[in-house]
Amino acid sequence: MCRAARAWGIRVAAVSAALLALAGCQGPVATSAKPVAPVTPVAKTKPAASLGDEIIVAGQRFSTGTRVVTWLEPGGYNGYRPSAPTVPRTGLAGAKLPDLAAVQRVVDQFVLHYDGCGLSRICFTTLQERKLSVHFLLDVDGTIYQTLDLRERALHATVANDRSIGIEIANLGAYPEKEKKLLDEWYQRDANGRTVLKIPARIRETGIRTPGFVARPVRPGLVRGSIQGQPLVQYDFTPEQYAALAKLTAALGRVFPKMKADYPHNRDGRLIPQALSPGKLGEFHGVLGHFHVQANKMDPGPAFQWRLLFEERPGAGP
Repeated sequence: MCRAARAWGIRVAAVSAALLALAGCQGPVATSAKPVAPVTPVAKTKPAASLGDEIIVAGQRFSTGTRVVTWLEPGGYNGYRPSAPTVPRTGLAGAKLPDLAAVQRVVDQFVLHYDGCGLSRICFTTLQERKLSVHFLLDVDGTIYQTLDLRERALHATVANDRSIGIEIANLGAYPEKEKKLLDEWYQRDANGRTVLKIPARIRETGIRTPGFVARPVRPGLVRGSIQGQPLVQYDFTPEQYAALAKLTAALGRVFPKMKADYPHNRDGRLIPQALSPGKLGEFHGVLGHFHVQANKMDPGPAFQWRLLFEERPGAGP
C-alpha cells in the first residue's frame, strides 16, 4: 500500500498550510504534521447559526475545518430545485428520511470530477440545464458548496451514484494537445511571468466568493499525462482547492467509516489511470476519479495530484 492509506486527517493541517504557501512554486515544501480532531456532529437538528464549515449528512451538521456554503445559505446552490429531482439511494428507498447510520451503511466512495466549466457558478447552471446533480462544488478560491444532503443520490457518475458522494472541482479540464485552444484563452502569464487564470470578459458574474481573488495553478505550466491511454494536457488546480479538498476528504472519511483513505493504485503505489473493471470497482472503498468509473471520462485529469489529499508534500504528482 502507498502512504495514501494512512488514517484520515493525520496530515490534513500540514497539507493545507503548505499548499496555501505554494502558489506559484513547484518544489516540495517540508512541514510538520499536526493531528486533526475527529469530526463530531454539531447538532442533531439544524442549529440556529451555522459555523460556516459544516456539511450536512442525514440532517446532521459536521465540521470540516474549511469554508462550506450549503444550499440553505444565501449564495448557496440548491440542488433540490425541480429541474434535477432527487432519487433515493438503493438500500434507502422506502425510508422518507434515512438516519445517519443508514446512510453510513450505503456510502463508501467519493468521486472526483473536474467541472469543465472553470467556475462553480457556471457548473451549477450547466448541471441544472442537463438535469444532473452533484453533492459538492469546489470553486477556484477553495470555497465548497454543498447542494444536497449526502443521504440523497446525486446523478453524477452512473453506476457509482448509489454508493458515492460526488464533487465537481472548478477546472477547464484536460484536452488533446491540438484541442487546447480554450486553455490558451483562460490561462495567461502575468507581468511577473506567472501563470494566472484570466476569466474571459464575456463572463460578467464569476460567482467567486473571495473578493479580489487571483487563481493560480499549483504548477504553472501545462501538465501532460495520459488517461484511458489518451495523451492529454491540463492546467493544475489551485492550492486553495487542494487545501479545501483535503479537509473535506478527511471529514468524509471520518463520517463514513466504510470509505477508506485510498485511491486506485498499482502495487508500486502509482495511480491507475483508467476505468476499473466492474469487479474492481465493486470492491473499492475510497476516493475515485470519474475516469475510474466510466471509460469515456477523463476527469479529474492528468494534472490532479492524488497524494495531496493524504500526504504533506505538495508537488509529488500522481
